[in-house]
Amino acid sequence: MQKRLLMLLAAFTVGLSPMAPASAQNVVKIGQIEAQTGPASIYGFLTSQGTRMAVHQVNEAGGFEVAGKKYRLELISPDTQGNPQQALIQLKKILEQDKAHFVFGPTLSNVFNGVKDYVREYNGKILMIAPATAVHTELGKPGNDFLMRPVVFDTAPEGFGTWMVDYLKKKGVKKVAVLMQNDSFGRFAVDTYKEPFAKAGIEVQAHWFEPNTKDYSAVLAKIAVWKPDYLFPGYTDGVLYDIVQQATQIGLTKFWLVRGSLGPGMRNKDAIDEYIIYMPKYFEEAEKTDPKVAKFIKDYKEYFKVKDFPYDLAPVIYGASYDHVFMLIEAMKKAASVTDVAAIKKQLLSMTYEGLWVQKFDSVGGGIHSYEIAELRRGGQLKLHPVKPGSK
Repeated sequence: MQKRLLMLLAAFTVGLSPMAPASAQNVVKIGQIEAQTGPASIYGFLTSQGTRMAVHQVNEAGGFEVAGKKYRLELISPDTQGNPQQALIQLKKILEQDKAHFVFGPTLSNVFNGVKDYVREYNGKILMIAPATAVHTELGKPGNDFLMRPVVFDTAPEGFGTWMVDYLKKKGVKKVAVLMQNDSFGRFAVDTYKEPFAKAGIEVQAHWFEPNTKDYSAVLAKIAVWKPDYLFPGYTDGVLYDIVQQATQIGLTKFWLVRGSLGPGMRNKDAIDEYIIYMPKYFEEAEKTDPKVAKFIKDYKEYFKVKDFPYDLAPVIYGASYDHVFMLIEAMKKAASVTDVAAIKKQLLSMTYEGLWVQKFDSVGGGIHSYEIAELRRGGQLKLHPVKPGSK
């Protein structure tokens, strides 16, 4: 994963081309605060790439028209490096000096928590479309009219976690062991899934590992004694490759995941029995059947001047990224304004956009979008369960 990210960073640098200077008169500025380098950049790098590519395509096509006037986009996308203090400085420039009305990101909750008090001063004046998990609890609260979260929450009525817990219930599952990193997100994940599992009548036992762990044998042996029906490990491929491999060696062969990719399962396909995972989109398969996806992959390679498409990381772009640039433009057209954020938000809340994903928002600005549940079985047999908004 880390090697893949370094390769992408190199390609990203090569792929950058200076933006043509644009007249201030016919420009809509979009700010973005994401970690593009640093330890947490996996959560923001691809997102920033998706936005940059969409902005390029809009401008290459001649811009867009709102209320009879032509506009181009200007993207202001500094690198936060996942640092909340640095992000705050950058956001102040975006809002106070650049006068942007729209901000994409952050994806990291620690960055959002570091800027949220400041950005509330702009309530009603800007829109922040931020995928950070911490945004979920802020939606709909007084003073947060500026806030939208484009990512479906795990255990929302149409959330992937809700679907997946229901699926386990139908299979008659009684016990699930959770193995999470001992950090804020790991704790959040355990707390988030306690209630859905309890409602489904599934007993949960939580276990923890420290960051930078490589040997999980002791904690996995403890889990094996309990004899769970499934292991729920997380939450990045960096740890999942080791966990899945070591788990199968002691007879834990059924996995249920809401983060990560198919990679760890595929690598151990002859040792697992089931590997059930949420995927925003399985690009490898979608490329064969969806012309939009095939075109996106082709355009991505050309724009960033790379031979290989990052299939394992590409689903990250679904949060406040590629599709949402085009969705925002459609909302501006419907609102007949590029500055009336209340009217633009109203249009965003009422529309469905069919891009790489089917995208929409609920009444408080929470994302609802299409996604896929992948079910991998021994030997590499794969079944996909596509879920679209309103189909649950």
